[in-house]
Amino acid sequence: MSPARGPNGPLSPPLPWTACGVKPAAWLTPRIDFCYDCIPGGPFAPPACSKCGSAEYYSQGLCAHCHPGSPGFIGSCRDCLAWGVYRQRNWRCWKCRWWFTHYPQGECVSCHREVTIGEQGYCRLCLETARYHQTPGEPLDLDAARKYGQQLFLASMNDSRRPAELRLPMAMSIREALKVINTPPPVPASYQPVLFPIDPDPERLRQRSNEIRLRDITSRTDHFLYARAREYAWSKRQTNQVRRTLKVLQLVFPGANLRFRASDILAMRSYDGGSNMRSTIEVLEDAGLLIDDRGPSFTTLFERKTHALPEPMRSQLELWRDIMVDGSKTPPRRQPRDTMTVKGQMYGILPAITRWVDDGRTSLAGISTEDILAALPDDPSRRHIMMLGFRSLFTILRGRKQVFTDPTNAIPLRGPRRNTPLPMEPTAIRDALVDPDPAVALAVSLVAFHALTTQQVQHIQLTDIIDGRLRMPDVRFIPLAKPVRVRLSAWLGHRAQRWPETKNPYLLVTVQTAPRLSPPGRNFPWKKAGVTAQALRTDRILYEVEQAGGDVRRICDLFGIGIETALRYSHTATGPQNITADSA
Repeated sequence: MSPARGPNGPLSPPLPWTACGVKPAAWLTPRIDFCYDCIPGGPFAPPACSKCGSAEYYSQGLCAHCHPGSPGFIGSCRDCLAWGVYRQRNWRCWKCRWWFTHYPQGECVSCHREVTIGEQGYCRLCLETARYHQTPGEPLDLDAARKYGQQLFLASMNDSRRPAELRLPMAMSIREALKVINTPPPVPASYQPVLFPIDPDPERLRQRSNEIRLRDITSRTDHFLYARAREYAWSKRQTNQVRRTLKVLQLVFPGANLRFRASDILAMRSYDGGSNMRSTIEVLEDAGLLIDDRGPSFTTLFERKTHALPEPMRSQLELWRDIMVDGSKTPPRRQPRDTMTVKGQMYGILPAITRWVDDGRTSLAGISTEDILAALPDDPSRRHIMMLGFRSLFTILRGRKQVFTDPTNAIPLRGPRRNTPLPMEPTAIRDALVDPDPAVALAVSLVAFHALTTQQVQHIQLTDIIDGRLRMPDVRFIPLAKPVRVRLSAWLGHRAQRWPETKNPYLLVTVQTAPRLSPPGRNFPWKKAGVTAQALRTDRILYEVEQAGGDVRRICDLFGIGIETALRYSHTATGPQNITADSA
């Protein structure tokens, strides 16, 4: 750098001579505002460099390589002292320029210089010195600069300029990874089993995860981690989250013998909010290091709701759950039911069963018809769901000889209360159609114009849309309306810009599903829409009933609904006297 700063310094950057505008002024002290080619009476041959003897004269008797004010003069970084920086970057290397814009100025804890300091309170030179003396597998010794002295280096030598896809570290080849996995893991000399499960301190866990010494798990999973990250276009943040979670697993479960249970990983949500559990489970499953002890979500919910019930009532309910979900191939045979159906019936009968347990009942064998009648609620919908649950429960228990009689045989099954389908306000539909979120606008238009169900919108794939037509699950093709095609084009543009490398085959994707192959949740994007898919579908069906003059058969074929449902819409839209003869 220049020993005398300012415009009057003899080695400051000289101004170019205004005559040619190319070469700088020959001298600042004594001042000669001409280059040697433009001096009156010239051109004259410039002298050799007084420092190195070079013939490439610049200014003040020096060449461009020796003059501190020239653009080609090489100096040291003003923060990390690395050699190889230029004046045009304010005498900072590339990494120190980034530090200067992201970290504050202060006094380094180790060298006590007033420079840019990082989060730990150390400057970049002290951190690079600690990395230079770091033993593989050991944490950084931040006092290395005081122990061994600061190690200078060349600027930008440890920052390789490689394409992004090549910067992902490959721990080992597939053959080497499989060889490491098949090798028996090291057995610890001693291990104390967990006596009382206690969640660790989150702050202490965060600190220890950055200082972890054991690298066994990451050496076994890095290949699979980066392979999955490239295949599904994971972000750098998601990749780092998974790698950090793998390190935390070693701290929380040191005796897991390098095989981890999925239930233990999911339990980390309660004390480690920065982990990515789902992606970590996927990586461990690819590496063969996962013990998948996860049960179906409904089974977990059922056990949580019934764990406090006495025996044999709990065993009787578990028998009912297993036959309802899995079916039965032995007499009396039974077809498996949908999990949502069983879940609804479970919630319907649990209030009555809980009341019977409070009264001292321990078995369903002693339940009578009077007990069920006393437990039935007055609300028609809740009463209908509870009766459906009790009928299936006691029918199964009677067939398996768990109860003597079926107390529900003497109780008639009443239909649920049905709400009258009503149209929506046109302004609400118009506001949803012009929503700034392209996902909301597309989903609303699909339901408002074509009356798709929530599940159909959720499971539309990119390959289902061909030449402006939508392929339905029943192999029908629906020509998309022009407003739908406009919103579809806007969403596809947003999708390609936001997730350009995603391999998700579904039309609608979210931040959670973009790096995977699963469909979005049932509530996407309806939570942000301000309207429900069922209300939009009802409005569309009512409009079609009105236009069709109450033709029930046409409504059934067009929307895939039953006769009773179509009659409800027809009664609302046209009245019972206007139903056509074809629907009779």
